[in-house]
Amino acid sequence: MSDVIKLMPDSLANQIAAGEVIQRPASVLKELVENSVDAGASKITVNIKDAGRTLIQVIDNGCGMSVTDARMSFERHATSKLTKAEDLFCIYTKGFRGEALASIAAVAEVELKTRRVDDAIGTDVIINGSKFVSQTPVNTPQGTNFAIKSLFFNVPARRKFLKSNSTELQHIITEFQRIVLTHPMIEFSLYHNENAIYILPKGSLKQRIIGVFGKSLNSEIIPVEIDTSIVKITGFTGKPSSSKRRNDKQFFFVNNRYMKNSYFHKAVALAYDKLTLPDCIPPYFLYLEVDPHTIDVNVHPAKTEINFENASDIFRLLQAGIKETLSKSDVTPAIDFDNQEAANIPYFRSDSPLPEEPQIDYDPNYNPFISTEKPQSFESLGVNGGSYGHGSAHRTTQYDSAINSGRKRADNWQLLYSNINDDSPSPTPVQSPLMQIGGKYIASLHDNGLMLIDQYRAHLRILYEKYLRQIASNADATQQLLYPQPLDLDAKSLAMAYDIRDELMSVGFDIDFPSPTATATLRGIPPFLEQNKAIDVLIKVIDSYRDEHGNISSSMKDILARSAARSEAVMGGRSLSNEEMQTLRDDLLATQQPEFSPDGRKTTIILRPEDLEKMFN
Repeated sequence: MSDVIKLMPDSLANQIAAGEVIQRPASVLKELVENSVDAGASKITVNIKDAGRTLIQVIDNGCGMSVTDARMSFERHATSKLTKAEDLFCIYTKGFRGEALASIAAVAEVELKTRRVDDAIGTDVIINGSKFVSQTPVNTPQGTNFAIKSLFFNVPARRKFLKSNSTELQHIITEFQRIVLTHPMIEFSLYHNENAIYILPKGSLKQRIIGVFGKSLNSEIIPVEIDTSIVKITGFTGKPSSSKRRNDKQFFFVNNRYMKNSYFHKAVALAYDKLTLPDCIPPYFLYLEVDPHTIDVNVHPAKTEINFENASDIFRLLQAGIKETLSKSDVTPAIDFDNQEAANIPYFRSDSPLPEEPQIDYDPNYNPFISTEKPQSFESLGVNGGSYGHGSAHRTTQYDSAINSGRKRADNWQLLYSNINDDSPSPTPVQSPLMQIGGKYIASLHDNGLMLIDQYRAHLRILYEKYLRQIASNADATQQLLYPQPLDLDAKSLAMAYDIRDELMSVGFDIDFPSPTATATLRGIPPFLEQNKAIDVLIKVIDSYRDEHGNISSSMKDILARSAARSEAVMGGRSLSNEEMQTLRDDLLATQQPEFSPDGRKTTIILRPEDLEKMFN
């Protein structure tokens, strides 16, 4: 029987490695741009065609490579960043695994042009599907020019599972954002089908954030600076007013490397506790600097998940630091211990005389159930026609009798409450009283106990069903705007809007898209929307569709109704009048599904007597 274990060909091994490292066009962009950053480039340009299917080109003015290095860079495990195992635990660079270029070359047609500053001429390397084609001298600028063509041309199964161009473009933009936000002193450009998506000059971190996400963030973010022996945290965090249920402007970086960290995200969320609506959080851009020996960045092929030695300490520092930042920025009430106008509180000195103990006079024979004064009736206080201090002699006799009776029963005071369960006739039914709690909840009597209503979720349910009815009655109708408005959308939202333009048209949005990346123009809106709220609703529709893409249970009409409801619902923290609370409760109970908000969350809770009994046990 012959042996069955054999070494895999390098081309097959590279394709397997590519399955981990190169998942989609965005993965190629990430690896190549990070290499350009490591090469010391001050200017990096990215050209994309057909969302990366046809071309991903990265051009930089970095250090470049020699003829030998250019050829060696495509070998598996080839790297200039590691020489020994200990280097894995002291990493400052980005691309260090030594598999990226070999993996890319295994599933695409690759051309590399590169030249070092001291070399008179550069080199041109061509590799197709791991097969070396040629290496020739070439006249090229200093730096490196990678052109990745026909991605997954030799792996049709992988190519078939790529998403639409707009979806893949959104992933490309996401990876691009993660890199440019860590290097504001590098000039970056991103083009798709020769249309500029980003042109970012070098500048400060805040300028880079605004350049990526728009001027609206300028007044919404505040600086963060936390410096300890364990970690240094800098960057920006959003004001509570900028919080959203879904927010794609939340970034953590460690040692200038993007990372995902749900644990630290929770620390930020706790810092905003009671300052925002539930499940809402503002944008943040937080940069952690730690000793590289205290982290492990080599736990995931994409290097976005990082292990921290002092995670729990950083959690507490992060939460406390964000709270302090918010208090100093006048977005939360705080006690100012440095206030010059603070009260002058004297301190105790050792040579000071001891203060005298206060003396309290009291009557040890006092009994609260024995009164020597005659109680006043409602009539004697001027209620129901009576006048203050003018009771009849008959009433006075009754009061004397009541006092004497009270004295007799002082030792058995429980009998004073015996009239609560008497058989007197029931009072005339009245409308159950309402009470607002914490500016967020409404308490109302219920047949089975006490009903608590979440006013925001209840209003969402009411508005959602209202807009569903209006959408159904105005099917396919559009209200044309007298003055069309440009859509100031970020790059990812614009790409998504272009991808779902037909669905948006089906619910009344008329949008003119010159291209997936050029500025769009809003020409028409659904008839039931107010013009000043239409763009806000449209943005919510796009964000919701992005979250629920592929969920066949959510139609565009349903998403529009929910988005319109969220733009108008009464936010928590607003004080409501009795009439408003009554209307909200009645309208909620009149809906088809009063128990749940449009996103499936409870709108009401019923506290029954047995529930209250358990609470008091």
